[in-house]
Amino acid sequence: MTTKSEKEKILKNIDNYEWAKSLVEQLHIQVDSALNVHKTNPEHILSKIPAFATSDHQNKERQAGPIAAAHNKILRLAANSGMLFYLTEDEKYAQFSADIINVYFNHISPLTPETTTICGYAFFDPRTTYDQLAIAYDFIYEYLKKPGTTVYDNLQGTQVAFNNNKAQMAIKNIVGNVLQEYGEPDVYGKRISNHPILTAPGALFAILCVEDDTERERLFHIFWETGTAHQNSFTKTILPMFSSQGIWPESLSYSFMPIITMVLNIVDRVKPEMNVTENNRHIFEGNFLFDYLRNPDRTFVRYGDSKRYNDFTAPLYRYTLSIADRRGFTSLKEKAEVALQQSYQSQGGYHPNLGQGNIFNNYNALQLFWGIPLPEAIDKTVDLNKPTVIVDHAGIALQRNYVKTDNVLYGLCGIIGGAHYVHSHLTGITMELYGAGYIMGPNAGLPPTVSERQIPLHEHYFRLYAGNNTVIVNGTSHGLDEGSWKRKANVWQNTTVNIAAEPKHLEDPISKEFSFATQYLNDTVNDAQQERTLGIIRTSDSTGYYFDMFRSKSNIENKFHDYVYHNIGDKTILTNEKGKALSVQQTDRYKNDIGDIVKSPGWRYFEDTKSTKSIKETVKVRFDVNYNKRYMHMIIPKESERAYTTALAPGTREAKNGYVDKQTQVLVIRQKGEAWENPFISIFEPSTNKKSSIQKVETLKQNGQTVGAIISSKVGKSLITDYIICQDTEDAQYQSKKSGISFQGRFAIVRTTIEDDKTENTLYIGDGKKLLFGGKKLETNGNTSAVLHYNP
Repeated sequence: MTTKSEKEKILKNIDNYEWAKSLVEQLHIQVDSALNVHKTNPEHILSKIPAFATSDHQNKERQAGPIAAAHNKILRLAANSGMLFYLTEDEKYAQFSADIINVYFNHISPLTPETTTICGYAFFDPRTTYDQLAIAYDFIYEYLKKPGTTVYDNLQGTQVAFNNNKAQMAIKNIVGNVLQEYGEPDVYGKRISNHPILTAPGALFAILCVEDDTERERLFHIFWETGTAHQNSFTKTILPMFSSQGIWPESLSYSFMPIITMVLNIVDRVKPEMNVTENNRHIFEGNFLFDYLRNPDRTFVRYGDSKRYNDFTAPLYRYTLSIADRRGFTSLKEKAEVALQQSYQSQGGYHPNLGQGNIFNNYNALQLFWGIPLPEAIDKTVDLNKPTVIVDHAGIALQRNYVKTDNVLYGLCGIIGGAHYVHSHLTGITMELYGAGYIMGPNAGLPPTVSERQIPLHEHYFRLYAGNNTVIVNGTSHGLDEGSWKRKANVWQNTTVNIAAEPKHLEDPISKEFSFATQYLNDTVNDAQQERTLGIIRTSDSTGYYFDMFRSKSNIENKFHDYVYHNIGDKTILTNEKGKALSVQQTDRYKNDIGDIVKSPGWRYFEDTKSTKSIKETVKVRFDVNYNKRYMHMIIPKESERAYTTALAPGTREAKNGYVDKQTQVLVIRQKGEAWENPFISIFEPSTNKKSSIQKVETLKQNGQTVGAIISSKVGKSLITDYIICQDTEDAQYQSKKSGISFQGRFAIVRTTIEDDKTENTLYIGDGKKLLFGGKKLETNGNTSAVLHYNP
């Protein structure tokens, strides 16, 4: 419970701030009319309490959902009424809340921890009913303890003296049911799902309601230290699962985990001597990693079972702000303020909603009691838009390039990577690209409903290689069942690792025009090696392109490699360098699989597959998004013989402007043999123009090996030529007498810009030691990156 001085701050917030006033108004809207009916007819509300289940294994998720929702509706009414009692000190609210929770205490108190349940599903009660029951009890506890307090007894149909012994017995049964001391012990060090995090509030809230000091401390020790197989130890199992980056190691949608920050906040308040906030600073810092993983339109990038619009950052930041303010963590407080202000500004202000939509772990109303007003001005020194972000557990590297004007339209953002983690997909090194206001080249993501996760379309396509933007080796790329987070999913793969990037993770860039990241995968499942580099090259405030180089080789036999790319849109136009349409014929090339349980690699779902014959020439591709005339230009420079296949695939999840209901455009490039010395190079330019600003793309060769590309662009009056060198070791040597370029290192760019007979050159080393061009020499001098602009 809050202190007297804290309550004064709460009431002041309600007087001075619309967000707080709105929350109180919503509490009244939800409670007052029901309370008025209850005063004359108690059975009107109490009769709506559903029948109680008899076992927490009685129902499956589908059956338990409606029951939990019905109980949650009643119990949230009790919790909200309890909050109004605390704020107004009007006992009618306490009485209403007491009459409701007494029904639950009457039912639960004679049970045992083993037989205690409300909805009949152990995973739902702590998240939907136990937590709200404990909140209601806590807010009206002092009222209930007053001599002479009576409650309406639904069993007798009359007022009776409140029996707090019954209440305490019920609370202990609830705690016992969540902890399940009667079950198996915790096994420290094992990897777990997010379930014990989601059920934690149902245990902790009830534990803090236990009156007996000795028993309360014993139960808290089990919750926090000892743990059980059902409710794992925070100190020995749950918190150690967080990565060194401070995030829960699942797909993005599952990583937010605001409950962890809330629990740490609560424990720090009641047991400040434990220093849980100081000891877990990396988790609070990790909360902000999510804001770095946004596209220019503030949707999230997507890897694994993720949804772009699932955004739980605001509660994370509010909890973090509360902790930082109380503990004096200045930098955390500044980040939280900036992140919340940006979030609220993107929504047209902060308008908290206490609607009944979300029944799970819904504690929006509680921010009334610890919410902190934000300063009016944003701290401009805090930057949440860094060019490079590395997510270690997911093997993901993000690259972005933002512009000041029309960033949603002209900003660029892409990710490459892949790994195994809970809710991962099997992707190898996948890629996702944003441009022209769309996620043009999407990763697969998560279906709208839980039931759809079980259907073949998800398990045999979206979750596999062919449902993502990757390279498939010998037509057989697959995962393992052993070690997979889900049985019979065959999604175990090795983790992709970052081997180079400029700028490095969350560091400032040395150039506004260039950045890159390289991810490497030692694929022991398919006995192959793969390396992918994604670079962002800015050519003006409204133009730029992605440089994608994918190296791949089997360690055994290199029959062929397939480069798979998906783009939203209405049609795919395939031409040669001069703009002449390429001839294609129907093919059944991708109507096969390797015969495993998930039908790897998943490309049976491609439809209307049409292939060119094997050709060596440069190929230009344009993906048309007709809705508002947006385009993705893709140029593949001349290389060894390749066959190009266009196809249609299932619709892109969460795509806007109707493209969720349209089939996705697919391009597959098949190259015979290895793809390491002759890697796939693709240049992508998202645009509002039908015609690309890129005029020509050629490969850079050395000793028969492709080591980069020359990209020539015309932007306005400027003729821009970029020599991009991308080698496979940090000490590799490149030298060309024709261009006059000499480079030692992994990644570099030489740019020449000609406009009105004036020339400007740029030398950029992303990862290397020395770059020479046109009589100029650039050295990194002990660093790995450097940049030089000059007029020859």
